[in-house]
Amino acid sequence: MNNSSSSREEIVLTENGEVFNPIKIGIASLITKILCCAIGIPLNISITVATTRLRRLHRKPRNFFLLAIILSYLSSFIVPIIELLYWVLEPDESLCHAYVAVIAVPQGLLLVNMLLALIDRYLAINHQLLHREKMTNRLACCLIVTCSILTVFLFKFIYIVGLDILRCEILLLHVQMTLILFIVLFVSCTAMNIVIYRQTKILLRESRTVEATPDNSVVTNNQISTVVTSMAVHVGRNKLGQLEIEATWTLIMGVTSLCVMPCLNILLIASFLSCRLIFGQSACDNFNEMWPFVKDICLIPAIYGPIIFLVRNKELRAAWTCQIIR
Repeated sequence: MNNSSSSREEIVLTENGEVFNPIKIGIASLITKILCCAIGIPLNISITVATTRLRRLHRKPRNFFLLAIILSYLSSFIVPIIELLYWVLEPDESLCHAYVAVIAVPQGLLLVNMLLALIDRYLAINHQLLHREKMTNRLACCLIVTCSILTVFLFKFIYIVGLDILRCEILLLHVQMTLILFIVLFVSCTAMNIVIYRQTKILLRESRTVEATPDNSVVTNNQISTVVTSMAVHVGRNKLGQLEIEATWTLIMGVTSLCVMPCLNILLIASFLSCRLIFGQSACDNFNEMWPFVKDICLIPAIYGPIIFLVRNKELRAAWTCQIIR
């Protein structure tokens, strides 16, 4: 009896004391999932195909990190597809097992691949020669595959090592491990975003200093020198302003994309665990009702994220446009 009681305390329950079914779909949630899948899956597949077909994009390792991010966005639709199949084919235990096995992994893969892309950009900015020499396409692919496998292992560590059996239920230990991993990845990505932004501002400030320095070949005439210096400063400031805006938007977009998907999960999980610790299981049933809503919101970045890349990446946009025209 004690073993049964302790085992029930280790899983998420409903207000009636029953085992909480992680797959719960209402009409609004059903419509949201269908719309997101109908838009997001073709969009991400088309970008993936365009990236893999155009050989010009294969020359730069950063495009492999971009492809990994797009594939992470695409993997976000695995969960809603399982939920839709579960709704259509009647409650199926095997589909629920697949759902538990996949949940939280796409967000983890997205954070890991974004962190790799940020580290790649940091090295490209601060250690250009070393980056060009060491960062090859093969190394980029190896890093992506290795880190992706490690991510899946860590997120599903409990089931992979056999600490528990995969069932249609949510383990509290699994929730706690997911929260820790989300926090570590989220803080790392945010920190790298800020570091890259500050480094970019320093480089822009240095470029402004260089731009403002007059050419020695035209200093012979004071009047001409004054005009050239004024023009150089004016052009330098205009270029600096554009680059600063671009760098700022890159930071805002990156942090926004991060906040919508994992940050909501972090807040929900942390609030649920805190509520459970302070008030007990019976007082925290509202979080079970909020879970489907948060899952639906987390699908939105998988749509606008690829659009942001298309808008800001000329090479990718050109390849994607050619793919669509064909």
